[in-house]
Amino acid sequence: MRARLRVPQFPLPQLYLSPANRGALYYFVYWGATGLYEPFLNVHFADIGLSRFEIGLLAALFPLITLMVAPPLSALADRLRQRRRTMALLLIGFAPTLFLTGLPRTFTLLILVVSLLAFFRGPITPIGDSLISRMAERHRLNFGSMRLWGSLGFAIISTTAGLFWAAWGATVMFAVAGLLFLPVIGLTLLLEEGVPVEHHLRRPLRELLRSPALRVLLATSFLMGAAMSVVFNFEGIYLQTLGGSQFMIGLLFGLIALCELPPMYFAALLRRRLGGAQTLLLAYGLLGASYLGLGLVTTPAWLLADAVLQGFGFGLFFVSAIQLLNDLTPPEWSSTAQALFNACAFGLSWLIATPLGGWGYDQVGPGALFTISGLLVVVAMLLLLAAMSRGLFAQPPPPNSLIVD
Repeated sequence: MRARLRVPQFPLPQLYLSPANRGALYYFVYWGATGLYEPFLNVHFADIGLSRFEIGLLAALFPLITLMVAPPLSALADRLRQRRRTMALLLIGFAPTLFLTGLPRTFTLLILVVSLLAFFRGPITPIGDSLISRMAERHRLNFGSMRLWGSLGFAIISTTAGLFWAAWGATVMFAVAGLLFLPVIGLTLLLEEGVPVEHHLRRPLRELLRSPALRVLLATSFLMGAAMSVVFNFEGIYLQTLGGSQFMIGLLFGLIALCELPPMYFAALLRRRLGGAQTLLLAYGLLGASYLGLGLVTTPAWLLADAVLQGFGFGLFFVSAIQLLNDLTPPEWSSTAQALFNACAFGLSWLIATPLGGWGYDQVGPGALFTISGLLVVVAMLLLLAAMSRGLFAQPPPPNSLIVD
């Protein structure tokens, strides 16, 4: 019999934290650290003199490198059953790179730094989501009730951080954010790797894309990602153009994150009542209405009001898409499936739409640009409706994914 390498499971810290608490704490710290810098990143680039087109190109580096790096690294982590250690190594590289991001003042140097940031961060989110969502299934937990702590951490920190960065500057912002990512390394090692699937029972990777329902999910995620990339990258700049302060920019993203909490918690209940695809369709509708509304906004107050609908839509979209993805893919390739989803929703779509969005912002204005984003969501809804009418999502979701705490 062939000997097997046993991987240490770090059991002692897990004795004091339940699976639900481990997942919630990871999300809270990870997205809280992200909230320290992400809402202000493009505003910082604008403040140091970059053009809207250059900002769009820098923003496009994240999806480009994510698209190139996340799927193969996630597939390797799945194949080796070393998802946690892969995440930890990536975080060890990400934290000091983020620390250095506030130093460059030229577009050329920023290309190098942002490329490194994207390389390290790209696979972290899909691998983490796969570990925690599958952990929720094994322990019959509500995945949304864990994920909402990430939105809460993001909301709390991003809402207040703008006050400090306006006084202390971007260099301090990136330094503090880099330090806060260090504890995430330890929290990553507390997650569960999952029960290994015997080699002869593992399905080939090519089977992931044989499901018509999965292909529809990835296609609609691509359209949603294109719409979200435009809004995310230029909403803060538009708020600043309307007269909003750094505090209001932080408040905008914090309000969006805060409004993600209720739909994330109740997503499992909606899936049980409506079905997985129907819940996702509802999320699309909320986001589409929000983006079309942004095309009519002319004051900071109305933009903040629209953020409420945007938060409800994104919170429901994220959780329902991940759970539907788990329904359609085998557990041994869970990180790979999440990476493919992220490559479509936050990779290829952002690569194409973000630089076009920067050009469109200068050429046709933000109102028309946000309206186009809303229309892309409408197309995604029609595609999903057509697939549902053909019965592609008729199978019921696994019962483990429907537990509500």
